Amino acid sequence: MKKLFCILTLSLLFYCSANSQTRYNTEKQDSTNVYHKAIIEFCDYVNDQFPNVNKLNFENLPITTMFPDEIEGIKINYVPRSEVKRRFKAGEIKYYCVVSPMQLKDGEFYVSIITFKVDFQKNLWSEYKRNQIGFVSQGGIKSRFRYDVSSNSLMFIASDGGIQFIE
Repeated sequence: MKKLFCILTLSLLFYCSANSQTRYNTEKQDSTNVYHKAIIEFCDYVNDQFPNVNKLNFENLPITTMFPDEIEGIKINYVPRSEVKRRFKAGEIKYYCVVSPMQLKDGEFYVSIITFKVDFQKNLWSEYKRNQIGFVSQGGIKSRFRYDVSSNSLMFIASDGGIQFIE
């Protein structure tokens, strides 16, 4: 009887610990979406490393259109790539964040968010080409997930990486 009680208790503890993690997906339009989780992780990193940043510009993609305009206290602007040049020239954009499609490597799924500094392109003949802008990578954050067969969903593992500078 004591052995049965131990087995039932351990089973219950295992069930509770296994279901205490959030299950992530790629379809729902809520905080369980892997892209949304990656943006939350990115914003947490920005809050920790660059506390004066209160606004970010993200590339407007079908995967980002469903997310809120404020995450972790940071205002999020979703900007189409076709608008970057105009907004940069107007002084509205200095940095631009791009969310990569989910990829699989070494048995883990991951979503990267890469930050680019937007600036005029330099060339060999003059200091700047006034009509050409360029994107210089400042680093990024990779959020990693693993597929859990028993729950038929993705489980968040961790985020790693870093950004050189953002303002």
